[in-house]
Amino acid sequence: MRILPPELTLDNRLGGFTRDGAQTLATSDCARQPVLALNELRGPDLPQSAYSFSLSLDNEARQVANVAVGDGWRSAIVIGSNTPLSRRVQEAFEREWTRAAGELRRITFSGNPDEAPLIREKIANLRGDMVFLALDQAEARAVRPYVSGMLPVFGTTLSINPRAESIVNVDLQGVRYVEMPWFVQPDHPAVMAYPPPKTQLSVEHERLYAFGIDAFRLALLITRGDPRKSVLDGVTGRIGLEERHFSRTMSPAEVDGGRIIPLRPQS
Repeated sequence: MRILPPELTLDNRLGGFTRDGAQTLATSDCARQPVLALNELRGPDLPQSAYSFSLSLDNEARQVANVAVGDGWRSAIVIGSNTPLSRRVQEAFEREWTRAAGELRRITFSGNPDEAPLIREKIANLRGDMVFLALDQAEARAVRPYVSGMLPVFGTTLSINPRAESIVNVDLQGVRYVEMPWFVQPDHPAVMAYPPPKTQLSVEHERLYAFGIDAFRLALLITRGDPRKSVLDGVTGRIGLEERHFSRTMSPAEVDGGRIIPLRPQS
């Protein structure tokens, strides 16, 4: 038997599901107790008792698009690969960029490091004032050195490991993205309030550790009242409720000398 804290009784449920499983639960005829699904829910007809919270690369890509637009850039060169995750990040960025700025051009990288030097010529033949990398970490490190230092470069956590050694990230010099306060703001009040994992974790598992902290805090908010009235300054970002989904506004960050440094948020 799992013993729950007093605030989380058996009349409340906190659980992790696949996206389809969360959707099935939220739209089922089960008893309408508060449900926090740790994945995205879709559709306009979700019950008032169903909420979702996720670590979404799509959300990161949209935030990065808005950061770049806020910096004044209007013409993006998007470099992606043919992997499903790269395509998903690319599509999320492009949807937001098209809505907010409009002009973009695409380059597809095969993933073969020997072909990375060709990126320089492809960029030179396109008109753009910034570059977005929808690439995984190895692909981003291969491609970034061939992007002109005159062009601002943006990415997501798909491309960057904030726990990697400086020598690993040095090829990502200048790449801007958004990151959890957990990784880039050690003096953040929420980050200081929670201990790090007792054993060393991969960066992916450490993200889940931080995610679990904020998921638990959101569950408490749900049980104590209307979560619409609260904004949570969490370890994964500043969290607010949009319809039925808790969205995260993450911290701007940049790779500098192989290290991840926080940037001042836009006013």
